[in-house]
Amino acid sequence: MKRVEPFGGVEREMERFMVNLYKRSIRKGGRNPKNLKGNWSEAGAILQARLGKVTRTAEENKHRLVTLYRIAVDEVRADLS
Repeated sequence: MKRVEPFGGVEREMERFMVNLYKRSIRKGGRNPKNLKGNWSEAGAILQARLGKVTRTAEENKHRLVTLYRIAVDEVRADLS
């Protein structure tokens, strides 16, 4: 019988969703990924534009969100190469 991970799979899917959201925003924004710094101000601006505001929960998890943003920037850069 296959063991089910109760939250591990959901967390991975949510992380991939966030990476894809960031990638889509970078591409639609027409910004050159080589010029992106991968910091909270950029990631927060994308979240604010997409969601209307940055919630307290996002502020508390900004380290994780910045990490996902950096992954998205790296993937967009790799796609251009």
